[in-house]
Amino acid sequence: MRALHPAMALAFALSVIGPAEARAQNAAHGEALYGQLCAGCHGRDGRGGAHTFMPHVDTLTKKGYIDQMPDEYLAFVIGEGGAAAGKSAYMPSWKSKLGEQEIQDVIAHIRSLPIY
Repeated sequence: MRALHPAMALAFALSVIGPAEARAQNAAHGEALYGQLCAGCHGRDGRGGAHTFMPHVDTLTKKGYIDQMPDEYLAFVIGEGGAAAGKSAYMPSWKSKLGEQEIQDVIAHIRSLPIY
C-alpha cells in the first residue's frame, strides 16, 4: 500500500479525531523532538539555563516574548538557525533534520509550556 502524503494524512487525522486532538498529538510529538534537540540549551521547561557547553540561554517561555512571536517566526528560527534571525549563532539550523510538520510540532510543544 502506498503511504499517504503528510498533508493528506493530517487532513485524514483531523477528519477522524478532530483539531484539538490533532494539536495534542502534534504537541506530544513535538515534546519528544524538543527533548532530543532543544532541551539541552533551552531546558525541558523552556526556562533556559541548561548546563551544556553553550553560553547561558535565556528563558524561551518568557511572558511578553514567546507569546508575542508568531509561529512563522519561530519556524524560521528553528529551520534556519539563530544567526539567520539575528540571534545567537549557537542555535543551529534544524531544517536538514526536521520537516515542516516536525517544526510545527515543536512549536506546538513550545506553545504548551507555561509562560513565566
